[in-house]
Amino acid sequence: MTQMPTEIHIVQEGDTLSLIAKSRGVPLSKLIKLNKLQNPNRLQVGQPIYLSERAAFSIRVLFLDALRHPIENLAYQLVIDGKAHHGKAEKNGLSDEKVTRHADSTVEILAKDFMGNWQRLGATVSGYGEKLITLVSPYISFKDQLEPHPAGAPTTPTPADKKPVPSKAKPDLPKKPAGNPVPNNPDVKKKKKKGKEGESVIEIGVDLPKQLLQYMQAFEEKPISKDDWSNLARDLKCEVNVLKAIAKVESGGRSAFWVINDTHAHKVHAPKLVFERHHFHRLTCANGPHFNSKKKRYHGPGVPGCKSPYDIYPDICWPVAYRKAKYLKQEDKALPDGRVDNEDIYDNRQDYLRLINAYGRNSEAALKSASWGKFQVMGFNHAACNATEVETFVQMMCRNEAGQIELLAGFIEKNPGLWAAVKAKDWANIAKHYNGPSYKTYNYDVKLKEAYEQYCKMAG
Repeated sequence: MTQMPTEIHIVQEGDTLSLIAKSRGVPLSKLIKLNKLQNPNRLQVGQPIYLSERAAFSIRVLFLDALRHPIENLAYQLVIDGKAHHGKAEKNGLSDEKVTRHADSTVEILAKDFMGNWQRLGATVSGYGEKLITLVSPYISFKDQLEPHPAGAPTTPTPADKKPVPSKAKPDLPKKPAGNPVPNNPDVKKKKKKGKEGESVIEIGVDLPKQLLQYMQAFEEKPISKDDWSNLARDLKCEVNVLKAIAKVESGGRSAFWVINDTHAHKVHAPKLVFERHHFHRLTCANGPHFNSKKKRYHGPGVPGCKSPYDIYPDICWPVAYRKAKYLKQEDKALPDGRVDNEDIYDNRQDYLRLINAYGRNSEAALKSASWGKFQVMGFNHAACNATEVETFVQMMCRNEAGQIELLAGFIEKNPGLWAAVKAKDWANIAKHYNGPSYKTYNYDVKLKEAYEQYCKMAG
């Protein structure tokens, strides 16, 4: 926000309000009212005298994503003294500039979520001077811009004996936000400060784990080559199109990575993931029965001793899984307040925030509670993927697609039932071993078969 130099006068030695009014061409009565001066004859050196409503009471909002980059086209409302002003954020993330009536005016900021509902982001009092409210969203902005590799198009395999050379240009990590923790979420901090032009700034930011971002920095542009697919199919003694069908159903057949903030000079890549709160609950519940034990007693409502210390954050930790968006606002006795709220639904835009919040409480359980990459393998399966530690598993998931296919090979080989189903093209058992007993609810077996037939048709 650029402040016009003629709109504020800084009191100098010998200045009087009458001289300021005359030299600036502003009526004396307006200066008294605008600056709410109780004694116009008593000015202090360095005191700002506002010459216009804009200089005194203007307000603007800057919308940033979790990596501190502008959010474009975000629908917002600025509710000033009860009157709503609608708009969309500009390319630089800024709202339109609005001028309040006086310094005591109340300002509320709302933004429209993906369901089309208005969410209240914060509120403040106008005060004096140009005010810039900087809101850093807890959500990370993703753009999945890579399409499926066209059939018959050439590929460029990387020789097995040649190690990939990592790019020297790595994305900068965002600065850690300063300020006081916001109630109910210590990862979110609020800080008041002054901007470059002296404007008031309220900054709200989310603390992103440095280790997770460093994993993402190691990304290499190394997709799965034709030889990679063939070699895996040969080792597993199965058809290559079965493996491709699994990839298509799990990640849509597209890239295994999201591009974060693709307007940034150095793009940050993050593997696709889905965070599962019921697994985070299971892994952090010390008193409940073992998950899927011989007694077949799962963690959940009504199970004696089943409670994680993090169940006070049901958005990331609860005995039952997230629900589909179509059930939003419906009654559900298994949920914290008996109905499906936004915190109870699957939402890929929130998956990284949920991971971040869980990571700050129990990093190992958080990494194990997400399904990762092109093949959506759960983190708690890291040992079955020949990765001794879950951190090693995540590093490989973050590095490149070629590393992800290595993890898939280990996962199938160490799961005899899944391996047999893959070799036999037994779609029901592939889906059961891969997605659990509820696979029929989502027609995973049908989707796998259809994807396989599609790849066979393309190859023929």
